[in-house]
Amino acid sequence: MQDSLDFARPGIMTPGVLRLTAIVLSALGMALMLISLQPFASASLVSDTGGDGGSIVNQVGFLAAGLVFAVATMCLASRKVLGSLISPSFLLLAVVLAYSVARAPDPDSTIRGVVLTVIGMFIAFATIILPRSEKDLQLALLAGAAAALAMSYGGLVLVPDLAMHGYDAYEPQHAGLWRGHFSHKNVAGPVMCVIAIFGLYLMRTGHRFGGLIIFLAGALFVLKTGSKTTSGFFPLSIMIVLMAGLFGRSGAAVLAFLGTLGAVAMVTLGSLYSGRISYFIEDLLGDRTYTGRTTLWEFSLSKIPEKPWLGFGLYNFWSTDNVFLLDKPFEAAWDYRFIVHGHNNYLDILLNLGFLGGSVLLWVLFVGPVINYTRARKIPGNRKIADMFFMIIVFAALLSFLETFFLARNDSLWLMHVFAVFGLHLAARFSLGQPQYHRPGNTSFG
Repeated sequence: MQDSLDFARPGIMTPGVLRLTAIVLSALGMALMLISLQPFASASLVSDTGGDGGSIVNQVGFLAAGLVFAVATMCLASRKVLGSLISPSFLLLAVVLAYSVARAPDPDSTIRGVVLTVIGMFIAFATIILPRSEKDLQLALLAGAAAALAMSYGGLVLVPDLAMHGYDAYEPQHAGLWRGHFSHKNVAGPVMCVIAIFGLYLMRTGHRFGGLIIFLAGALFVLKTGSKTTSGFFPLSIMIVLMAGLFGRSGAAVLAFLGTLGAVAMVTLGSLYSGRISYFIEDLLGDRTYTGRTTLWEFSLSKIPEKPWLGFGLYNFWSTDNVFLLDKPFEAAWDYRFIVHGHNNYLDILLNLGFLGGSVLLWVLFVGPVINYTRARKIPGNRKIADMFFMIIVFAALLSFLETFFLARNDSLWLMHVFAVFGLHLAARFSLGQPQYHRPGNTSFG
């Protein structure tokens, strides 16, 4: 098996040890992405300063983890699978990131952010490719998700003051809501949705009891975060993707996704321009401002035309002098000068990278995965795992109208998003359901 996949020299370890090592490393990678190196470190979505410049623990820890996974992939992973990363879209994204560093007003800070982001992306990729088969990946998912749930639920029992929101002068309405080991309930809710999606996939692939526990525990946690929109997008994402199996065509899920995406755009950004939609949202959710987000969206839309093609620079809009030095907006619901992001992935991508760089990133994160999903479902053994990855993409795309997490260094939600991006990239090219990855129609890599 190792010879056909161009693994490390087969005499170094027995096949059983190699398999176990790959599963353990993949599980550790999943746990690292879901738990981070600083669990129970709270954070407000409002900043009094320009940011902390990054955590030394995260910087050193993720650099060390990146080196471990780099060595592991060189020794254990297939060269053909690694080579699949050399695609036009990923190469263009690399160019965008390099250009962002080159034109950054604070290159050192931007380089640190980009390096942490790339390391996180690599760990997400390695977590998928290290296991020898889909069954081994399932074991890694089971272990990683269980570790994250144990950390959050254990925190609620042992350190409830850390695992639940306390009083925050900026966000008093969050007091008592669950956040587990995550920094904020707006991170905890979406990531727990992804964990619940893992549980659903595990149930569909034979791990019925373990998958059910993970699904129920993740879903309950989502409800306890108090996020109405996250709780709504979660079942909606599942229903959209399951339409592919119901109708026997991936196109059914894609059309449902695009229709839902348009509807969510209309009721979020569209509410800025339509009083009728705005009042409808108030009747539905009790708040037509999406907890003040409309103020941020209006401000973002007013700033995008200032630098439409290249943007203000990666990590160079919110929490910088571009916003700090503006006059206090007395008429606005929120003082947007001290907000850490704009609560809208799409608008923040355009603010940071402009239409040129933003188009590349949007292709990599959303358009490319849709295309890969339709290709992956043509491979019978890949359908269930492709559904799982696509559920995450659908959920992330819908949530992107309300939250920002693109290229967010080692943020768990960002890592789960890119995990799904890489998963669909591989599922469209290789038969993941086989004991060893191989191209459809062949017995080995060509």
